[in-house]
Amino acid sequence: MKFFKKIFIRPSQLVLIGDQVLIILGFLSSMIIYYRMLSINDIPVFSVVYNSLLQLIFGIYAWVIFNINKKVIRYFNSNDYLNLMLIIVLIHVSTLLMSLTFPEKYHLKPEIFFISFFITSIYIIATRFLISYLYFFYNNPRSVKSQKKLLIYGAGELGNFIKKSIDTHYKGAYKLIAFLDDDIQKIGRYVGETIVLNPSNNINKIIQDNEITDIIIANKTLHPTKKSQFLENAIAANVRIKEISSIQSFFGADFNFEKLESIEIQDLLNREPIVLFDEHVAEELTNKTLLVTGAAGSIGSEIVRKLAEHNASLIICVDFSESALYDLQQELLNKHSSKRLRFILLDIRNQHRMEELFKEYSPDFVYHAAAYKHVPLMELFPWEGIQTNVISTARLAQIAIQYNAKKFVFISSDKAVNPTSIMGATKKLAEIIVQTYAAQHTSTSFIITRFGNVLGSNGSVVPLFKKQIKKGGPITVTHPEMIRYFMTISEACQLVLEASIVGEKGDVFVFDMGSPVKILDLAKNMIRLAGYQPDVEIKIEFTGQRPGEKLFEELFSSNELLQRTQHEKLMISKNNTIHNFGLDEILKKLLLLEGNYNPDAYKKLMKELIPEFNYINEKD
Repeated sequence: MKFFKKIFIRPSQLVLIGDQVLIILGFLSSMIIYYRMLSINDIPVFSVVYNSLLQLIFGIYAWVIFNINKKVIRYFNSNDYLNLMLIIVLIHVSTLLMSLTFPEKYHLKPEIFFISFFITSIYIIATRFLISYLYFFYNNPRSVKSQKKLLIYGAGELGNFIKKSIDTHYKGAYKLIAFLDDDIQKIGRYVGETIVLNPSNNINKIIQDNEITDIIIANKTLHPTKKSQFLENAIAANVRIKEISSIQSFFGADFNFEKLESIEIQDLLNREPIVLFDEHVAEELTNKTLLVTGAAGSIGSEIVRKLAEHNASLIICVDFSESALYDLQQELLNKHSSKRLRFILLDIRNQHRMEELFKEYSPDFVYHAAAYKHVPLMELFPWEGIQTNVISTARLAQIAIQYNAKKFVFISSDKAVNPTSIMGATKKLAEIIVQTYAAQHTSTSFIITRFGNVLGSNGSVVPLFKKQIKKGGPITVTHPEMIRYFMTISEACQLVLEASIVGEKGDVFVFDMGSPVKILDLAKNMIRLAGYQPDVEIKIEFTGQRPGEKLFEELFSSNELLQRTQHEKLMISKNNTIHNFGLDEILKKLLLLEGNYNPDAYKKLMKELIPEFNYINEKD
């Protein structure tokens, strides 16, 4: 047994031996061609022997130096074959030059080496092609019962990488029907044996006619709007869609179709991502002390992450959720070890502790993201919403003025516009309070940012739908006609940072988020992106409009004046609302209900304080 182990030949050794045999055969074939076909002369046996040995020595040396024998033959590409031919040229030139040091009677004509190069190249390259063919022929399944039909969007380097990887690792499980590409120079041509089609020409027909099951997007330069339009058309055909961002993401590991990125729902917003130029933001935040409330929430944590990329002298992260704050701490300390970060476990309703915090750190900028935001829960526990969203905001604003904060940025909601719920009313009252302070004080600039629905944030429909899809359904939608404006967490964070620099005097900043999205369509698209058919594999159930919930959200009220900024996607509202009560009176009336958990009492008070408050109670 030990004897057999000792004489075991590795594949790389077998390749080395086989290639040297082919090099010698190539040289001998050239001798036969030259001396028996091109001319009739005696073959100089000793010259053949000496030059063959010399070529063998150079061949072994070159194969070892360049690791030719260690390259896996079935993965050879055009560059590998080109390098191989250059090495064969080097072997023949070296042999020819070294043979000139032999006695003249052992010299061979240069033409022989020229012929030998071509024949040897043919032998070695053809052998590799044959080995590759035989490997895939015998390793591919003879019949695939459920072969999947594939389209690859992108006929460039990424697309070809995907094609080769799937051919190698999935062995016939996928059949590439066509490449899709927007480049008119590629459309109608072939990449290998695969045609390139125009994705704008009735993609649904292409999918249906070819029974496509999967699409991979492999185009880094695909415009967001074009990508959104393509996805809207493609997912209606119930195909699975994946995406690859770079080849590098697959280096160092075996290719796996599941490692491709899933298309995110924000790719279907049918608008360009909003990107603000933030060089002036970076300059303004340099050497500043920044405080973020609600720092461990979905919005607050993203604000902190963005702030940590700038050169602030100190970032104070305040939150009442122990686990979430700990997770944020571990994440940021790993990424920004050189940054000065403070993580404070603190309830913003604790006025005394908040004053101590301001006294100790004297923050220049305050980003107030802490709030209760779940509409149904606030209907049941209105005092909690009032205490956190309204009273704590007023007290925090007072403290910011007292300790000379330069900017105070309040995170509001589109639910504050013509509110129909307790939660929306609390946000509206908080806006009124912030704008009142803005009018009364000049030492601190008060700014409001008004969000639409933030995709992926805690409590938004997207995480809920994902969980419901993962469980196999059903997906619950309150009303078939409900629509919402959507923005990404990244866009929301950009809005906050931009507003904190350019805003002043109670300005309300809002993004132009394009057209609103119907929640039912959002649910169907998420089901399709997960690879299922809506109402067939995943059911959609309508639960009815909840108390306080609008069908249509608004970004501005009719009495607000809109102004465009230097950025076409960023708007400012100048609020002209005349309030019947002063700040002190508003807070006094709210505090009279402290400890009262009767929702009707709060609804009555909200109507008194906010004339446009129009509570929705019945399910439709």
